[in-house]
Amino acid sequence: MEMNIKNQLMTWASTYNLNWLIGFHNYVRGLFRDRLRELETCEIKDVDYKLHKSAFYDYDRIHNINTLLMMYSYLEEWLYHCWKIYAPNIDLVDGKGSLGRYKNVARQLGVDSSSKLWEELKNTEKVRNCLLHANGRVSLLKDPQSINTIIERGKSGLEITKDRIQISGEYLECFNKNISELMDIMIKSNAQPW
Repeated sequence: MEMNIKNQLMTWASTYNLNWLIGFHNYVRGLFRDRLRELETCEIKDVDYKLHKSAFYDYDRIHNINTLLMMYSYLEEWLYHCWKIYAPNIDLVDGKGSLGRYKNVARQLGVDSSSKLWEELKNTEKVRNCLLHANGRVSLLKDPQSINTIIERGKSGLEITKDRIQISGEYLECFNKNISELMDIMIKSNAQPW
């Protein structure tokens, strides 16, 4: 079934906006990489060298965190618009977190809330909550085991260093893929004949 113009526009805008976030992230990471290469060519490896190198690694780590938070905020806003556009008569779920509140909307729009996709998005919500509510410190969470469990599953792209959760580029790629898949499901479920 072909999508009507509203769904085509929603698909284009959703993908375009998400790609801008990813493009910005990749551009800044490229700048960090270039500066690190320049720094490595310095003949003098003094205290300033170590300080600058450490700063670049810190900013890169923080940049990954900021990108995750921007992507997550984008997802929340996108879900809000899907609710208003495609399922305004569906009630939101109170007290179930930023994604959980849209569970009924997502289900109405074709998402299986028991699927691996939804589980991975909910896991990212836990990571986001750790970053926002505990400044990334796992030990300050009410349930630190939830983050440890996500990391222990392997190939998550997450790790804990000095009690702080670390976000890799691979994790961001996976999150991007999950957002895109969710968008695809929810928009295509509303495809209507011309």
